[in-house]
Amino acid sequence: MMFLAIKTEDGVTRGKISFYCRMLKVTRQGFYKYLANKDRSWKYQDLADAMRAIASEDECSDAYGRIRMYQALLLKQPEGVRIPGERTV
Repeated sequence: MMFLAIKTEDGVTRGKISFYCRMLKVTRQGFYKYLANKDRSWKYQDLADAMRAIASEDECSDAYGRIRMYQALLLKQPEGVRIPGERTV
């Protein structure tokens, strides 16, 4: 989809969209949905940033699994970050 967005200048060049969609086997509706959502932020971005901060603090953080990372997040309690269940981490 990103290739298609670059080639059509984010959908501005209308004549080429149907050609590129056909060649890449992508629906036009799917492409327009991608354009609408491409600048939307990820709902877990704050959580991912907090996890990266915890991982960069400890040199042995490559051994952190989901349970250990969840426990580290509960201990740190990063401000403004909602910590979902253990499986999401």
